[in-house]
Amino acid sequence: MAHDPDLARSLADSLADSLADAGAPGAQAAVVRHGDVMWTGSAGLRDLATDAPVDDTTVFCLASLGKTIVTALTLRCVEEGRLDLDAPLAVVAGDDVPGASTVTVRMLLAHTSGYPDLYQSPELRAVMPPEPSVPGSGASYDPDRPFTWGMVVAGIRAPVDPGARWEYSNTGYVVLTEVLGRLLGGHHGLSAAWFAMAGGAGGSVPLTHDLLTLDRSTVSPDQLAHGHHEVDGMLVDAYAAHRPTGVPTDLFGLPFGDGLFGGTALGYALFLDALFVRRTLLEPATLDLMVAVTPQAAAAAVPESEHDLRSYGLGTYRHATGGRSWQGHSGGYGGFSCLAGSDVDDGTTLVVLTNASTEPRPAAPIWEALVARLSLRARGAGD
Repeated sequence: MAHDPDLARSLADSLADSLADAGAPGAQAAVVRHGDVMWTGSAGLRDLATDAPVDDTTVFCLASLGKTIVTALTLRCVEEGRLDLDAPLAVVAGDDVPGASTVTVRMLLAHTSGYPDLYQSPELRAVMPPEPSVPGSGASYDPDRPFTWGMVVAGIRAPVDPGARWEYSNTGYVVLTEVLGRLLGGHHGLSAAWFAMAGGAGGSVPLTHDLLTLDRSTVSPDQLAHGHHEVDGMLVDAYAAHRPTGVPTDLFGLPFGDGLFGGTALGYALFLDALFVRRTLLEPATLDLMVAVTPQAAAAAVPESEHDLRSYGLGTYRHATGGRSWQGHSGGYGGFSCLAGSDVDDGTTLVVLTNASTEPRPAAPIWEALVARLSLRARGAGD
């Protein structure tokens, strides 16, 4: 189906139609197959105030999609002998990280570290963006003030029963990225290690800062999609009241390792394709370990609507749509929602990014509509 103009039109129509029903101002999507860019599409607005449209260069907050990138980079360090999955964090990070004597890298990757929710701590909640559902929250938020590890660690509590159970943990990935930074030489070392790994992604388009980045300085505010919340039935720009001079400092980048990356649908699709379909970023045994469901996840008591999380391995899980199994991740933060996955059997990777965090998350119905078009086309091609 490579570069099929009929498929491109069908997907573009589906994106526009499903966006109209999804409740987001704008969306961006990409399909990659075995390193070949099959289609990219955009629809709607990146900024409601100016009517600026989303295009293929618009940068979105990737939220928890970044956990899969952080995991791949961590496992590359394990392959190189620089990290031990089962050694206490103190071996690399010292003893100033809470729980460093008992928590391991494997626990952080698998969401079994037992850390309480960092974002509910008074120390951090006061300086994070206001939550529409929490009156008076975010009173001290300043989108131009850089966050530091010292600010974040003040809100991290000691872990509870590390290793005992699966519980989705943003805190664990914030700690993990601090550990990686100390191992690799801070922000610059971490960024350099990521792009060294990304250089091995191959495919028809190189992974550059324009497509995926953890450096806010590489992103122009004019490129950035504005995230939106729903308040009293209306979409509200998540940052309009604060008027940041640049990219808000909590949107992506360090120290927020739970949502480290910003980028485009194409950039993330190229990464996921290289990781899961072409398997060029990690050794086969390492990748098998990454996607293997952990016992704690399989036994997790998660709501039925989130049953896919029971397939969680290390930084990734599977979700079923259109009779197909997709290996990837979802994400939502700061007025953004996204969904990404690779159908390993078929070799197709699909990524959907939106700039609203309404419930239900708007990325899901757009994703389902695009999968239906892909499946319909695949059945037609096989007739």
